[in-house]
Amino acid sequence: MNISAVLNQNQGERIRATALPTWLLSRGISSVTTVEIATLLGVPVSQVPARLAPLRKRGEIVSPASGLWLPVSPEYVCWGAPPAIEIIDVLMRHFQTDYYVGWLSAAALHGASHHAPQAFQVAASGTIRERNVGRSRICFYHRSHVASVPTDQRETRAGIAIISSRETTMLDLANDPMISGGLNNVANILIELHENSPAEAGRLHEAAAVFPAAAIRRLGWMMEHFTSDADASPLYDILALRTSAPSFLSPSSNERGTLDRRWNLYINTGVEPDL
Repeated sequence: MNISAVLNQNQGERIRATALPTWLLSRGISSVTTVEIATLLGVPVSQVPARLAPLRKRGEIVSPASGLWLPVSPEYVCWGAPPAIEIIDVLMRHFQTDYYVGWLSAAALHGASHHAPQAFQVAASGTIRERNVGRSRICFYHRSHVASVPTDQRETRAGIAIISSRETTMLDLANDPMISGGLNNVANILIELHENSPAEAGRLHEAAAVFPAAAIRRLGWMMEHFTSDADASPLYDILALRTSAPSFLSPSSNERGTLDRRWNLYINTGVEPDL
């Protein structure tokens, strides 16, 4: 239920602070603002943090951002907050920022969990600082293409979470191997993603259109070398429309290595997936 509707229906009703998390959860309310809490408790806005301090200490309510509060269901009280996947959409709507869950976190949601991510990785259209919410460390990466690439939706108890599509995930991993566990890990994940469900050519073409040439070349090269029947032609078609200097398989190495002329990519490091 929408909190505004609840406030309209319960004009004059006052809730005890100790009962607030249960009251919100019983009405299906997953988030509430400081102003709304002040109305429910019948106290000034300035008093809300102090009134909720005991609940925060017990892990019954959490504030992942200034002015935003989330009731914590009993099974997550020992965590101090729901899992990141359950709260990310509420958090990003609070920031009024486009987003998607990406990189290793999205890969795990797509079934590729060769190495479990140590942080919950999110692409955002704005700059947001990293934060710890309960047991979850949420890392945000500012990316200009957030609203322009294929994404999927996953249902959560709080509503939905937007995650990068399989194809967008593949390109993100290839574009940012340094935050994806390195090239060997990227290759492992690409193999797993392909084995679970091959990339769709149309979505791969759509996603690649907004990525830099280096990411497209890197992904195409790895698809051809580590997946026996993957169709990398949509990537090659995108590259045919661009002209640029060769890219590097490893963006962190200044060594040139051998030039793969098909992908216009310097193979300046070895890649050895263990799958």
